[in-house]
Amino acid sequence: MAERAFTDADGLPGSPWYKHLVYGPSKINKYGTTAFPGISDLVALVTGDEANHSGDGWADVQHQIWRVSRAISRVALVIHGELS
Repeated sequence: MAERAFTDADGLPGSPWYKHLVYGPSKINKYGTTAFPGISDLVALVTGDEANHSGDGWADVQHQIWRVSRAISRVALVIHGELS
């Protein structure tokens, strides 16, 4: 049950069929999984060569961090038996 709490119904940005927020495929590295793919892909997008360096990109990164922290809080509740 704790592992399921790491998933989100909206999925990853640009890949809504991937629901796990802690590990999953990266848009940058096509050959493997990465930790926190929603965060790492957006950071690469915002800081990459083709980035426009606008504040909107960083707001998206902040939103992904919030989503992951919410999932971690749900996992803590499951582990402590407060959420099933």
